[in-house]
Amino acid sequence: MKKYVTKPALNRTSQMITGDERDLQAQRSLRVAQWWLMVWLMIMVAGIAGCAQTEQAKTVETTGFLGDYSILQPGKEGEALLVYKNLQAAFSIYQAVYVDPVIVLISKKSTVPQEELNRLASDLRAKVIWKLKQDFLVVPKIIPDALRIELALTEAEPSDVGMDIVSTIIPPAGMVSGAKGMATGTRAFVGRASIEAKLTDGNTGTLLMAAADRRVGGRSLDGSMDSWDDVHQAFEYWADKLSQRLQEWRQPPKPATKK
Repeated sequence: MKKYVTKPALNRTSQMITGDERDLQAQRSLRVAQWWLMVWLMIMVAGIAGCAQTEQAKTVETTGFLGDYSILQPGKEGEALLVYKNLQAAFSIYQAVYVDPVIVLISKKSTVPQEELNRLASDLRAKVIWKLKQDFLVVPKIIPDALRIELALTEAEPSDVGMDIVSTIIPPAGMVSGAKGMATGTRAFVGRASIEAKLTDGNTGTLLMAAADRRVGGRSLDGSMDSWDDVHQAFEYWADKLSQRLQEWRQPPKPATKK
């Protein structure tokens, strides 16, 4: 007696094989897409990580700490947003420096706890002292012939860590962030910090230099898991710049060349 295999059974087997193949193809396509996504993210991270962590804002709000702001002028490239330098100042005579405790002059609209602001102020002072110790004798109180440095922390806002990462990596969010940056001088979701500073003669109180500046977070993933990283990076930048400027100003003037 002959055995027959019905056609419907053959069709069902054929359909099952075809479905399995489609599943395998879908899995392969998904793995390929995931691989390309990882490659794209690695390229983006590598490109972003090389950028500056903070950048100068376009404007800074003053608080009254410096007194007469009419003497300040817009800074040049590499300088603070507002700058004054006494052309008669002879920085080469100063071998010692005293750094006052940083004053906190934050707007009442800020929601940052006072304890956090005090901690940030202490960190700013510590960074400045650490840099200046390389070239000056840092003294615990004002002494004759010492340079006095007074600083005020006038703005300190943390970044939104999650949104900062998203706006850094993903193009659509980055475009929105960039649009805000063009309009206001800041990026969305990043940290912000502003300071005012003045340098005076420890004996006479003569104003030698004054400045006001503001910095905001840039496009970088370095330290992005710390919501205060942008602010700390701004502190590092200002400490470096102050040390660099004082080194330049303490150099003896170059003799005029004969024509």
